[in-house]
Amino acid sequence: MSELKSITISRQENRPFDYAAIREEAIGLVQKLSGKIWTDFNVHDPGVTILEQIVFTLTELGYKTGFDVEDYLSDASGNIDYESQAMYAPSLMTQTFPVTLEEYSSFFKSRIYCEKPQTRLRCYPEKVNFLVDDNGFYRVEIFMTGTADEWVSESVFVMFWRLWRKWHCMGDHVCDVRIKWLGGQAKFVEVEDSSTVDELPQGVHHDVTGFLPMIELFPTIYREGGSAEPLKKFLAPIEFVFKKFLNLIDSFPQLFSVRSVGFEKVSENMGLLNHALDQMLAMYGVRFPHFDFVDLPRLVRCKVQYLRELPELLLHRTGLSWRRRMELMLGIMHDSIDRLEIFNVDGIFANEKAGRIHVVLFSEMQMDEATADDIERFVCNQTPAHLLPVIYWAPKGERRAFASLYSEWENDGPMKITMSSRMMNWLIAHKPFISKKIWL
Repeated sequence: MSELKSITISRQENRPFDYAAIREEAIGLVQKLSGKIWTDFNVHDPGVTILEQIVFTLTELGYKTGFDVEDYLSDASGNIDYESQAMYAPSLMTQTFPVTLEEYSSFFKSRIYCEKPQTRLRCYPEKVNFLVDDNGFYRVEIFMTGTADEWVSESVFVMFWRLWRKWHCMGDHVCDVRIKWLGGQAKFVEVEDSSTVDELPQGVHHDVTGFLPMIELFPTIYREGGSAEPLKKFLAPIEFVFKKFLNLIDSFPQLFSVRSVGFEKVSENMGLLNHALDQMLAMYGVRFPHFDFVDLPRLVRCKVQYLRELPELLLHRTGLSWRRRMELMLGIMHDSIDRLEIFNVDGIFANEKAGRIHVVLFSEMQMDEATADDIERFVCNQTPAHLLPVIYWAPKGERRAFASLYSEWENDGPMKITMSSRMMNWLIAHKPFISKKIWL
């Protein structure tokens, strides 16, 4: 005969906020500590009554800390400010920048438009072609329906260069943009709301701060009259801890909010905040380097700012995002305390058929060789693999003149060469400042 088999259901033995379990453990502890002084642990004993009320309060705390995380993050209306917690919607985190010719073509076709003033009427290109010339530069053809229209052309040109400056891969260069007209009637269509709203979990707000004074839980004989005063004094510090904890739970959304960090309030716990920020960054695969010249308060501020801008900064192969990533990771906040400033100029040189990124560093501090090596190695490791970095170490005094050239280069329109002649001349004149090390 086969042996009868059965399934044994094990009960959960450890219930940390169960009233009976806490009461039993508390009485056991009192018995151990009091020895022969306290011998009566029946329910009529005043000490047991006090103990039971404290246990009851602990179970209430257990209840109030047992809600779903979404409930603690919710405001009174049940909404959660996810971006404040650096928890971004999938649509923001899955933004991708174009890389191939086909991706550039479809990307710009979907984003370029001309809009009639004070209306929601737009016309879009019928087609956008990206072609490569003999020098490795891009030539762009934008096909519009209708006859040649100067106003439409200007709007499309402005839109293209605005998008190109933000979204092009580092090292890519457009040398020519042309609009071609297909004839017929231009098509202006009503703008449709194509924005997709990500369905994110919402919670239920609970008022966890409601707390009945512990003395009110006792029979009248305990809480009225002169004999109640010693009991109130005894319970006051316990209630203070309970209330402080509940207030902390109520402010849970602000604890790790990247919008409401008050650095004057967290100065004593800067190390703990730094550790929490590292955990938040690690969720997105981001790890900040450690440089001795960046002190902890500035490092914390940079990490908070990085989390605020995180969706854009993850687009690490686009020029604007790349530079911003480097700034925050090097402790650069564009204030009077900055000890370093970084610029990047990228492009493909027709005579070399090679991609370059010129990284210009201005430093006011006496940079020792080990620190300079750490910075150069970090910059090179963060440079897209298809580009060769050329690093300049320039005096801080030349920063103002270069910043003007950089602004001119960054905001230039249809360039016939990779950079302005003034920028090219500056880089040539400063060849002696190029680092002699090559980090590959």
